[in-house]
Amino acid sequence: MKKQTLFFLLAFLLPTLIVLWWWGLFRVATLATEDRGPTRYVYLEVQGPYSKLASKQQEVASELRRQGIVAGSPVALIFDDPRTTKADQRRARTGYLIDMTVNPKPPLSMETIPARRVVVASIKAHPLLAYGKVYGTLLDYVKRQGETLHMPTVEIYQASVLSVEMPLGGRP
Repeated sequence: MKKQTLFFLLAFLLPTLIVLWWWGLFRVATLATEDRGPTRYVYLEVQGPYSKLASKQQEVASELRRQGIVAGSPVALIFDDPRTTKADQRRARTGYLIDMTVNPKPPLSMETIPARRVVVASIKAHPLLAYGKVYGTLLDYVKRQGETLHMPTVEIYQASVLSVEMPLGGRP
């Protein structure tokens, strides 16, 4: 029995724990108040479940290549809290950061987020784990402040680090 347990630990459990560690399961998101921006990005609008963001982001990437524009880090603006908004009514923008001198053509849209003070939650983790950990940290923060989640949030995924910027706001 002991040999079987040892074999199980070495052959299955240990490699699984190593992969989960590598993906960031045991990491904790950091929280800071920072000045961010201006941030220029190119995007397409999305309405409906946030699960559509990845495919729409690929459309943006394809169009940027067609126009000969170098894409920066992936970015998404999330306008609606999924806890309070029905999936088919959620709104977002997804795309890429771009240089301030680039001017993409339709069907792409472009906008610059002005410089502002935000609360930033960040974590280096696989996307499957990162989003839940970062938003959990932001929700804990607003709960301690006696506030609600302030929208829109800006999600930037750069060098395996997800940063979610939440605008500072007054108490409800």
